[in-house]
Amino acid sequence: MKELTTEQIQIAAANYQLARQHMTNAVEELRKFVIAMTNVNDGKVTVFNPFDERRGGLNLNNLDDRDLTDYRRRLEKGCWRLLLNNTGIMEAATRDDRCSLEEQINNGVFGAFTEESIIHVLQKLKETEGSFVKNVAREAFRYFSPNYARKEPIRQRTVYSCAAYGSISFSSCYTPAWELLEKALLLLDRKPLPAYSDSLVCRMNEAVQRHQLEFECPYFRAKFYEKSKTAHLTFTRMDLLDAINEIGRAA
Repeated sequence: MKELTTEQIQIAAANYQLARQHMTNAVEELRKFVIAMTNVNDGKVTVFNPFDERRGGLNLNNLDDRDLTDYRRRLEKGCWRLLLNNTGIMEAATRDDRCSLEEQINNGVFGAFTEESIIHVLQKLKETEGSFVKNVAREAFRYFSPNYARKEPIRQRTVYSCAAYGSISFSSCYTPAWELLEKALLLLDRKPLPAYSDSLVCRMNEAVQRHQLEFECPYFRAKFYEKSKTAHLTFTRMDLLDAINEIGRAA
């Protein structure tokens, strides 16, 4: 999890307040705008939406205090979402943990977007960061264990299907297994998650597309078999594999 400096937190909180004020002013101006347009037609305008050409319209007919309250709430939620994305915690979490964080944002659990609240939330997330990593490791174990029901450990030599519509693919569009495995290895190794173009998943896909049936990275060697649509892995970082197995079997 990327830690934000005090200055970055102060800037985020100050700019939220600035954006909130600009939005309030904008709504007040839009109210005046609607009144003026209604007066053009002698008070008979009942449907008016000047922003609807691209079907992303803002309906200005009933712009009252409830709308402003809703806009402010959405602005605050959006700022919390941007902040957490900036720390990398959302990207490094499992789908369930991301949904839990989204639910907390939507339910206002984090409170007002102030400097004090931001510091408190980031501290709590930092304290629980280890649980997010363990959850990623547990999910990877669930996919790669030869018998998850019996909690059998992932073997050093592992065969895993990577079939997708008649070809080999490691994309998360078909299964999150490979993405979870990569995240588990990197997070346990205390390495940052790379951009997608530099990820193991992307590089393995590129190798297959170039008909390179062997692949090697700091964590495993892999051979791809087009006929069976499988990947044969030989893990080289047994310390990390042992950690995944230990976390997964303890679940």
